[in-house]
Amino acid sequence: MPSHLKRCMKCKQYTIAEEKCNFCGEALEKTDPPRFSLEDKYQQYRIPYFKEKMQKKFKILD
Repeated sequence: MPSHLKRCMKCKQYTIAEEKCNFCGEALEKTDPPRFSLEDKYQQYRIPYFKEKMQKKFKILD
């Protein structure tokens, strides 16, 4: 009895089949979400981007 949702690697359709995709017959992969971590790996890119964006936004309003 299937218990986990899986996604086809080729056509990106979701299914609960065990081995092969019901739509195209290709292999399936697990759809588990990425692991959660308190360490923000992309903080060095995200913070400057939003700082610049906010500065532009509030310059226009002045």
